[in-house]
Amino acid sequence: MKNILRFSLSPDASRIVWSADGTPLAGTEGGDFWRIMADDGYYIEMTVHSADQHGTVTVDGSRTTVVYDGLVTDFGRKLDVKLTLTITDSGDGYTFDACAENRGDARINELEYPYIDLNRLVGERADDILYRPAGMGERIKNPWRALGTAHTEYMSSDYNEIKSTIVYPRPGTMTWLGIQSDKYFLYMGRHDERTRACCLMNAIQPRESKTPRLVSSICHYPFARRGEAICTPPVVVTMAEGDWRLGSDIYGAFAHSTYFKPVEPRDWVKGMTGWQRIILRHQFGEIFWKYEDLPRLYLEGKKYGLDTLLVFGWWRGRFDNGYPHYEVDPELGGEEGLRAAIAEVQRLGGHVILYNNGILIDKNTDFYREHHKEAARIDIDGNEYEDHYKFENNGTVLRNYGYKSFVDACQATKIWHDKLIENGYFKLRFNPDSIFYDQIGGRSKLCFNPAHEHGYRPDDEMVYRRRNMRDVRAILGPDQAVGTECVNDSLICEVDYTHGCDRGAGYRSTLAGNVQTLFPEMYRRTFPEPIISNRWIHDCRRGWKDDLNHAFIYGMRFDVAIWRCRKVGIAALPEYGEHLKKLLDLKAEHSRFFYDWGRARFVCDTDLTLPEGIHCCEYKNGDEHLFAMRSDAAETLTFDILGRSVTLAPQDVACEVFDFSK
Repeated sequence: MKNILRFSLSPDASRIVWSADGTPLAGTEGGDFWRIMADDGYYIEMTVHSADQHGTVTVDGSRTTVVYDGLVTDFGRKLDVKLTLTITDSGDGYTFDACAENRGDARINELEYPYIDLNRLVGERADDILYRPAGMGERIKNPWRALGTAHTEYMSSDYNEIKSTIVYPRPGTMTWLGIQSDKYFLYMGRHDERTRACCLMNAIQPRESKTPRLVSSICHYPFARRGEAICTPPVVVTMAEGDWRLGSDIYGAFAHSTYFKPVEPRDWVKGMTGWQRIILRHQFGEIFWKYEDLPRLYLEGKKYGLDTLLVFGWWRGRFDNGYPHYEVDPELGGEEGLRAAIAEVQRLGGHVILYNNGILIDKNTDFYREHHKEAARIDIDGNEYEDHYKFENNGTVLRNYGYKSFVDACQATKIWHDKLIENGYFKLRFNPDSIFYDQIGGRSKLCFNPAHEHGYRPDDEMVYRRRNMRDVRAILGPDQAVGTECVNDSLICEVDYTHGCDRGAGYRSTLAGNVQTLFPEMYRRTFPEPIISNRWIHDCRRGWKDDLNHAFIYGMRFDVAIWRCRKVGIAALPEYGEHLKKLLDLKAEHSRFFYDWGRARFVCDTDLTLPEGIHCCEYKNGDEHLFAMRSDAAETLTFDILGRSVTLAPQDVACEVFDFSK
């Protein structure tokens, strides 16, 4: 890999010039190459532009060091901050490091670095493609124009730039992005072994400007107070011949060599086809099923190939009520009823997962009243983050005004860690196959309570999430599993499976947005190990087969939540069940590609030219490659895969296997 990106700094480090060998790539004239946001408690987002600063530049071999002994805001206020930047040229790319020594009164909240502000890349702007880790991946054609939809119309200073941001660890699932321009790929990735919170940002010029701009940056959150010297994680940047797979290789190699060490899932999870997700007692109080109904629900799913039940709302107090307190509901069948129902499902060959929320604290509980000051996340203004759920039945009050209020628990607290363990032991009394700790993979909210274990580092909670899940897994039996919700590349290492709740987990679902930009290949190729479910297909609405087929070709396990887990199971929608069974039968036929954990891999090795409406994913196990295909075209199409003719009808799927050793 040969890096062709080049930069040149003015002697006082106020100006940077970007170029790329043999190409027309050019930076924005007078543009920044870093920015800082400072906060004095009253003016809480003062901007510091690199173009307004004066520092010194020293070059020592492959390393460039830039030092600013003081900074000035965009309105002329001086900040007593020493900022040291280093840019190291490895030949394959640049590594950008930064340290801020704060000697003044204003806190340094944010450092956007590097801030690569380009006027053009290599090819035509309309042909450039931006790849970002929104959910399982996003592929945006002509970002110079497409990012205009990020205009807030009111809330942001869109008159400076129109910014599109992705917060990590959710909805951002990784910390790399890139731009394809002609035959070159521009990669930017934060290589942080602690996987701290950050933001990936792209921006374009404001509407009034006639000068095209495309910005890429990583936004770090040092929150450096007076007397602190904080260094941010390294960011690697390169531009070389290749495509998005170059970025996947760079980031994947770093992650797998450092923090990405996934646990080996339990054997039954490796082969798990999917689950029926059901709510026994709903948020508003209605009982849909009792414990004694679990074996019947399991058998109804088994008919179509499902082998597991994911059970919500099984406790007294109703679903999404009373967290973190759980007790068995006598009206649903009591302790012996729950234990017997789980045992019967297991006797029939199935598995049962019991729900436990991993984040929310119900404000109307003794736990909240006694421990919220110890346990709750607080925001930058010193208030608890609140969430208000509006689940309703047939009325309008709950729908419009809500019912239940929660705060978020910070994972970096002993009281919450111990509560997760305590609740785990309680559920183990009923011998489930797994405990599902909801939401811990997501809910990216910085906590500003310095009494918590993260101290004054609100970006550093992920290591405590991982610790908590490791400790939960340690109390389980050898065949018992733990799962969570929301995909990212860090916490996912500590769990056996993840309930998808991100872009790419569905296709035409409400959370998918523009289906043309979905690109799950970005995550699946970089991290093929995690077991992830699909989501959002609750009935046979228009295009539902496309959603199930989407999950099939991307190797997801099926989350079957008919009528959003209420009233009826899969038996009520036999058409849904039959199509699901068709997909699961095909997966079983090719199980060595879909279920052989540790050997089978999602790859994108083979470049194919396919008709519009045909989607294809590639898997590898040994020398064999499988191509899983689906069609959302309006008519039956016949096309070629490596010399083999394939015919696909609308909303149909197919698999073709090739031995690449021959």
